Amino acid sequence: MILLALAGCAAHSGGDLDAPDSPVARYDWDPADGGDAALMEGVLELRDGCLYVVGNGASAGLATVPVLPRGLAAWDAAAEVLTYAGRDYAMGDAVSAGGGWGPPAEGMTIPDACEPDAWGEVMHVQDVDLEPYAG
Repeated sequence: MILLALAGCAAHSGGDLDAPDSPVARYDWDPADGGDAALMEGVLELRDGCLYVVGNGASAGLATVPVLPRGLAAWDAAAEVLTYAGRDYAMGDAVSAGGGWGPPAEGMTIPDACEPDAWGEVMHVQDVDLEPYAG
């Protein structure tokens, strides 16, 4: 059931995702490959041409570059809306995703405007949605 939903999401158009001035960092990830267990939580923020997730709670104010899977993400530049796995997210929306922190890797497209964190790392998002934990 989940695989069918993912197949439908992967087929959508990326909109402005791969435009030269896209603020979205992206890479190729296949959900079948699994992922890491680190957690990124915060709100979406567009800063000087880069999409960040800005932490709240204990990580308040820390900005992370989320590197999103191309097959699940789309960007609407005119509306400044990220679509991920078929759901739209506006700037200021809360998001949460699993994955792993690490330096930008070969094959990733990181916009020039994006700054890795103080440790030189970005978040390699390896999750099939960005929904905050509602526990």
